[in-house]
Amino acid sequence: MDTGKQVKSREDIVIAIILYPLLILLTISIVLPFWTLLVDSLSTPDGVRRLGFHFWPDRFNFEAYTEVLKQRNIGRAYVNTITRTVLGTFLVVMVSFCAGFALSRRKLPFRRTITVLIVFTMFFGGGLIPYYLLIRSLGMLDTFWVLIIPGLFSGFYILIVRNFLMAIPDELEESALIDGANEMTIAFRIFLPLSGPVIATVAIFEAVHQWNEWFGAMIFTRSQELQVMQLLLRRILLENQLNALMEIDDPSIAANLTPESVRAALIFVAIGPIIAVYPFVQKYFVTGITAGAVKG
Repeated sequence: MDTGKQVKSREDIVIAIILYPLLILLTISIVLPFWTLLVDSLSTPDGVRRLGFHFWPDRFNFEAYTEVLKQRNIGRAYVNTITRTVLGTFLVVMVSFCAGFALSRRKLPFRRTITVLIVFTMFFGGGLIPYYLLIRSLGMLDTFWVLIIPGLFSGFYILIVRNFLMAIPDELEESALIDGANEMTIAFRIFLPLSGPVIATVAIFEAVHQWNEWFGAMIFTRSQELQVMQLLLRRILLENQLNALMEIDDPSIAANLTPESVRAALIFVAIGPIIAVYPFVQKYFVTGITAGAVKG
C-alpha cells in the first residue's frame, strides 16, 4: 500500500516537472504578443522606436487611445458591434433553447430525422454564391439585419442545448403536467432556470463569434454606417487606411503618436470588451460542454 502511494507520488512529481514548464511556456507565448502591443500603445514615439523587447513603457502616453476613441468611424463601428453582439447573442440563445427544448421531447414526431438533418448542416453547406443569392432574394443586402438573422440557426448550439435538457429528470415535467402546466410553462418556468450553465456556454461562444465576425459584414454590406469594428480594424491593418482614419491637425498631438502605437491602441479597443467579459463566464464552459455531450 505504501509502495503504491510512493509510486503514485513519484509519477505526479515527474508529470509536474514536465507539464508545468510547458504550460508556463504556452502561457507566455499567448500573453507576450498582447503585452507587446499594450506596451507599444502606451509608449511615446521614442519608446516605440527603441530596438529590442520593451517590457514596460518608457513613459505612459495615452494619446493613441484618445485619438482612436475620438474618431467618428470608430464610434459608429463600436455601436454597430455592441448592438449586433447583444441582440444577436440574445436571439441565438433563444432560438437554440427553443429548438433544443423541442428536440429533447421524446414524443416529438421524426425527432431523430430532424436531428440528423441538423447534424448534416454542421458538415455541409450550399456555398458562398448560393448563400449570397439567397440573402439578396430576401432583400437583406446592406441592412443591419443581415448581420444578425442569417446566423440565428446553429446546429452545434441546438444539439448542446438538446443534450443538456435531455439530462433533466422526466419527473419534473411529469409533475408540472399533473399540475396543469403547458409546454410553454414547462420550457420557460422549469427548464430555462435549470439551464444556466448551457445558456451561459452558448451565450459566450456566440458573443465571441458576433464580436469577432467581419466576413459577413464585408460581403453583404457596403454602407459605412453599417461597418463593424472588426471589419474597420481589418481595413486599417491590411488595406493601409490608417492615414485616412487618423487625420490629426494638431502638431503637438501628432508628435506624440506613431502608426505602430495607433494600430496597437486600435487593436486593444477592438478586443478589450470581449476579453474583459470572458474571465467571468469561462467557468461555465466545462459544465455546459460536458452536460451537452453527444447523446442519443
